[in-house]
Amino acid sequence: MRIGYNVRRFQDVLRSLSIKKKLIARDQWTRQQLSEFQHQQLSSLVMHAISQSAFYGELYSHIDTSKGVVLNDLPIIDKATMMENFDRFVTDPRLKLVDLQAHIRQLTRDEYYLGEYRVFTTSGSSGLKGVFVSNRSEWSTALAGFFRCAAFMGLSPRFPNRWRVASIGGDSPIHVTYRMAVSTDIGLNKNLRLQATSSIEDLVRSLDAFQPDVLVAYSSIAALIAMEQLEGRLNIHPQVVSTTSEVRTEDMERKIREAWGVIPFNNYGMTEAGIVFGTDCSFHHGIHVFEDLFIVEVVDECNRAVPDGSPANKLLITNLFNYTQPLIRYVVSDMITISPEMCPCGRPLRLIAKMEGRSDDIVYLKDLRGRDIPIHPIHFSSIMGVFREIKEYQVVHEEDGLHINIVLREKTSEGGIASMLKEKLQSNLESLGASCPDIHVQFVEKMERDSRLMGKLKLIKSNLRRCGK
Repeated sequence: MRIGYNVRRFQDVLRSLSIKKKLIARDQWTRQQLSEFQHQQLSSLVMHAISQSAFYGELYSHIDTSKGVVLNDLPIIDKATMMENFDRFVTDPRLKLVDLQAHIRQLTRDEYYLGEYRVFTTSGSSGLKGVFVSNRSEWSTALAGFFRCAAFMGLSPRFPNRWRVASIGGDSPIHVTYRMAVSTDIGLNKNLRLQATSSIEDLVRSLDAFQPDVLVAYSSIAALIAMEQLEGRLNIHPQVVSTTSEVRTEDMERKIREAWGVIPFNNYGMTEAGIVFGTDCSFHHGIHVFEDLFIVEVVDECNRAVPDGSPANKLLITNLFNYTQPLIRYVVSDMITISPEMCPCGRPLRLIAKMEGRSDDIVYLKDLRGRDIPIHPIHFSSIMGVFREIKEYQVVHEEDGLHINIVLREKTSEGGIASMLKEKLQSNLESLGASCPDIHVQFVEKMERDSRLMGKLKLIKSNLRRCGK
């Protein structure tokens, strides 16, 4: 038995429950109180980074912090810069990238590094894997964010009839969703952890036997499970459904609502943020950003702030609680739109009105003059959502055109779907000024989920490299 590990894990969760109470209390703050708190936390974080990180000490050497810290005065950093300077970036000199990568390779469960740290890596879908570290206190804050999400969804611990929670996510301990599920499993709920890379038949059998009250899954997996329910191969009755880790399209949400008669919650998480970044509440007016834990700047491609109601090209996030690996104005390529309105629930946290993938999901096609035309993922998903016969899809941009892989619903004929899809997609792309490439439609039995990408399904992807990129 791993007595020492279990004691530490139990302590971490107890600490997180105490932190959760503080987080929920902040939901009663005003915007002014929240802004003042952010500034205090930012100042403490920056001063710590300057004194303990060789990288930040050098990066901020020209900045006068004696009169306070001004966010816009601080340089922007990205994943490549962080990884290139990793050993100088972190604030504990014992943390060396080569050692952490070796630790990641041998992980088989929820092990601590040096008895104190948890180490994660991103899936690397953008081409570069990031390594992220949290100490026990920081991990407890991340867990508190997870429990805060549960509170937003009306899920507080209940006894003796504990919630039956089924989660479908990453299949490896290098993935933060896997570690979150293992770390929090101390008996508060009855938990079933399933892997996104499992076959749909195995997922259906496990869910039918478990009969969950709560279902948490990647967006594409939740929609796929919903189709199994609608087509009669699954019979579960979750009271709460929550999606995470992938963009949830309108078509995915519609399938979930039809299957179980509930409006699904939508959790926004990222490894860089220590997993939970925000969630929606029972009003479902958008995703509340946990701004007491993060400063979020929505910017265009030139890092200029965009107004509320306008789509951003990317985010700059500042993690206010991770002092081990300070992420200050760190670039994340998520394309979101902040709502100009506040939520009727009264919380002071801003809302994400739309989430539209990452800027590296944009496909670039040529116009008649040979110039690049950016095609947003929504222009594909809006067309695909029209076809109710389609169960799952993926669009891949290759040298010879657009390859569209389609899984059809059961007892659905291919019929004229391919020709109608090509016609609608060509018309839509040409209306955007693009010269439509060849479109290749292929019907497949299932989508293969790559364990190297944590079982996620990238709906739109390009295998072409743009000039200068």
